[in-house]
Amino acid sequence: MEDTASLRIFCSLVEAGSFTLAAEREFISQSAVSQRLRALERAYGQVLIDRGRGRGRVSATPAGKALYAGAKSLLAQMASLEAQLRSMAEEIAGTIRVATVYSVGLHSLPGRLKPFLAANPRVNVHLEYSQTIKVYHDVGSGTVDIGIVACPAKHSGIDIVPFGADEMVLICPPEHPLANRQDVRLAETDGLPFIAFAADIPTRKLTDKRLRDSGARPKVVMEFDNIETIKNLVEIGSGVALVPENSVHREVREGALAIARLHPRDAFQRPCGLLLRSAQSRRPAVEAFVEAVREQTTASQA
Repeated sequence: MEDTASLRIFCSLVEAGSFTLAAEREFISQSAVSQRLRALERAYGQVLIDRGRGRGRVSATPAGKALYAGAKSLLAQMASLEAQLRSMAEEIAGTIRVATVYSVGLHSLPGRLKPFLAANPRVNVHLEYSQTIKVYHDVGSGTVDIGIVACPAKHSGIDIVPFGADEMVLICPPEHPLANRQDVRLAETDGLPFIAFAADIPTRKLTDKRLRDSGARPKVVMEFDNIETIKNLVEIGSGVALVPENSVHREVREGALAIARLHPRDAFQRPCGLLLRSAQSRRPAVEAFVEAVREQTTASQA
């Protein structure tokens, strides 16, 4: 049996569909993900990942799908057992299961997670990227310990802990007329080709309201539930988009995208929040994580 770290990394690769995203999710290098995969393929004598999808995307082979299903079940059982044993000792240790939407988990979470892990070396955080509705469901059912979403909404049986807010900016190709402006009014997007989040995503509902309030009616040419896809389409000139500023630092630094900051009268933020199952006894590691987030959020607002 391969070690659980390799199985966990393999599951992350299958779920992310990308070596780059899997590496970010596990806080390791892409080469480390590749090495773990090759070790698994040698051990089982099977090709587990189809690397031929293009644009850095990968998918599980039939053998990989079988391993993924078994590994997920095994890891869940081991996490449950570990949590039970750790909680008996009241240690800040064990695995915290976190489900998060991509746009928060990839860009807002790492900077807060690393200090927590450094201060609590006996804690392991297992991240699962998911759609908003499933995050609420998994928190409510107890499948995960913590959910992280944008624009959190009240749900029966779920508590919300503030997780800060992301400044929203307009992104466009560097050669676009709005590129690098510092005072763009939302009304200036009227009629422009616009790449939007999918209609059922809370961030879309927030941006739609702000655009509507400004009187702007951009032309929505495409909509997606994945922020990485939205950024890629803006890069190639398919339209402009409103996204959290912290999600485009790398692309702006590399010159692939430009930011247009909104005029103070139109500027707005996207709130984020932790979701926790109400009236449930929480393990010390989970309580420590929540408290660390509270402290970081308070410090950032001071």
